[in-house]
Amino acid sequence: MDKKRVILFGVSKVADIAYSSIKDDDGSDLEPVAFTVDREYLCEAEKFGLPVVAFEEVEKSYDPSQYDMLIAIGYHNMNAVREEKCRQAEEKGYSLASFIHSKADVPSTARVGKNVMLLNGVSIGPFSTIGDNVSLYSGAVVSHHSSVGNNAWITSGTVIGGNTTVGENCFCGINCTIGHNVKIGRRNFIGANATVTKDTEDESVYIVPDTPKYRLNTAQFMRLFQFD
Repeated sequence: MDKKRVILFGVSKVADIAYSSIKDDDGSDLEPVAFTVDREYLCEAEKFGLPVVAFEEVEKSYDPSQYDMLIAIGYHNMNAVREEKCRQAEEKGYSLASFIHSKADVPSTARVGKNVMLLNGVSIGPFSTIGDNVSLYSGAVVSHHSSVGNNAWITSGTVIGGNTTVGENCFCGINCTIGHNVKIGRRNFIGANATVTKDTEDESVYIVPDTPKYRLNTAQFMRLFQFD
């Protein structure tokens, strides 16, 4: 299989995950060849044995007609930084690649945009749409006839019900649940373990408190309930 040669934008943990996921997936059609980052963040000459070059001049070494780019950075400023880097990469002439892990469940009726990362174990329902510049981490579920808007970040364990719309630039935290037939507004922050079953407005935040500390310490608790 001829693989697309791809430059990964980023040198953070997200870029680490993207690189590792691509290299460990025998079914991937991508081959990382280099990393790039804004010059002000350029502090290493290579990463995982690949060159790291300044984004401002990346096209001098890697012709946009010969290489694709994957923007592999996090959800800073509700994904706006990643959104802007996608725009800048395309202005340089690069096509934006998507990485869909061979063990992600993506039916033929689903549509997936550009600069998308679907990691191992992601499940996409039939007739669903994943917009551009969306990241879905392992174990995330998008049910049937649903849509995830551009520039969203969906973390591990998130479950999105059927016929539901998630707006652009949203963040969905670990193990959050969005019900069936719900419309989530733009730039919503839905925290870990939150449950949303009704439509939301733009710029909304949903978080739940942490589990309170129990009154006994570990040794007392183990003795009381005879776990040891």
